[in-house]
Amino acid sequence: MATVRAAGFAIIAALTIVFAGRSAEAEEIRVFSANGAKLIMAELVPRFESTTGQKLSVTRAGPGELRQRILEGVGFDVAFLPAETLRSLATLGKVVPGSMVDIARSDIGLAVRAGAEKPDTSSAEAFKRALLGAATIAITDPSSSGVTSVYFMDVLKRLGIADKIEPKLRLTKDVSNSELVARGEAEMAVELAHEIHAVAGVEFVPFPPDFQRGIVFAAGVSTEAPRSADVQAGVKSLIAFLSGPAAAPMIVAAGLEPAK
Repeated sequence: MATVRAAGFAIIAALTIVFAGRSAEAEEIRVFSANGAKLIMAELVPRFESTTGQKLSVTRAGPGELRQRILEGVGFDVAFLPAETLRSLATLGKVVPGSMVDIARSDIGLAVRAGAEKPDTSSAEAFKRALLGAATIAITDPSSSGVTSVYFMDVLKRLGIADKIEPKLRLTKDVSNSELVARGEAEMAVELAHEIHAVAGVEFVPFPPDFQRGIVFAAGVSTEAPRSADVQAGVKSLIAFLSGPAAAPMIVAAGLEPAK
């Protein structure tokens, strides 16, 4: 731990030197960040800005919405998205393939009210019974291409119960599904583990072994020509910071696991 901490301080010191003397008018680095990474960015953005003096302009939305904006030509410098989304953008020439770096991972699971009887998810059959017995299940609207909801809809099809569960679904946008459970507005919710753990009054229940899936968040650089030398240097430093040992404790504090 001492070695990691020392390495983290070394990176922070190096970044400080790189940005020393930078003009207060330096261009902001434009970051597109998936909603699922908001807890990470809440910790990392102010630390990076205070360390380097470089400002970040963060646009947060669902992965599908950000992907569409990128395809429509909306400018960005760094995208912090599910790795599979970044890979598709790299294939389409919007993200530099060699720039992609895995940052953090989290598991998909169910949120249920604390103190309530936990559903049995030890097997596919038990999971099926639990879902069929639920009155309401909150999920992010799949039309937004949210990774958790898209995957959950695929799980329902594999279980053969999509038609029975769809009437029970409460589709959401830009809200915490777990908070709906905490307030009694839904019996269950599908969300990433770190988002569930961040909400008081709910507990995390994993999917059955055959259906467990982790989502990796990665950072990638736009194929746009950098707008200035400052931005180019800032982008490189931001990627190094996000994937380096200095960020690892903050990723863990946000309830995720460092990807490396």
